[in-house]
Amino acid sequence: MTYQQPPAAPKRAPFAFRLALALWVIAEAAAFFGLAYLIGFPYTVLVFVGTTALGIALVGHVGRKSFRAARDYLNSGGDPSRELPNGYALAGAVCLIVPGFVTDLIGLLLLFPPTRLLFRGLGRWLAASAPVMRFGGGDVIDGEVIGERDPDPDAPVRYGDAKNGPRSIDPGP
Repeated sequence: MTYQQPPAAPKRAPFAFRLALALWVIAEAAAFFGLAYLIGFPYTVLVFVGTTALGIALVGHVGRKSFRAARDYLNSGGDPSRELPNGYALAGAVCLIVPGFVTDLIGLLLLFPPTRLLFRGLGRWLAASAPVMRFGGGDVIDGEVIGERDPDPDAPVRYGDAKNGPRSIDPGP
């Protein structure tokens, strides 16, 4: 009789991440119930839905503006590793879509240019501390094509004969 190992338990998230997530959920719940106590539950839900709708509208507007500015920045010879314009404003619009009043407050702070400076250092720190991802690896082999797909492009195509080989599903140009 062979003994089978039980499946390994999945890895847990780091403690700091779990603590931050728990504090965020508690803060969001406290903000929701506190606002519901102050203005009433129906108005709280109305504000909740309104900030989500505002976020959806702003993602479209700020997103178009951001992509246009990024395209102009890169076309003018800008360095793509530098910050692209309106990135914080787009993050603020996305924060308005995420349910919760704490994230709505962060989203509103990110939308206004004077308060974006508060988050600029945090954004740079997060970008610097992110792990470097490398894909692929190994050796690169340079080469050249020595054969063509069809030796005679003017010849009529006959599928299934020995000269042209098996039938291709690619219609070609």
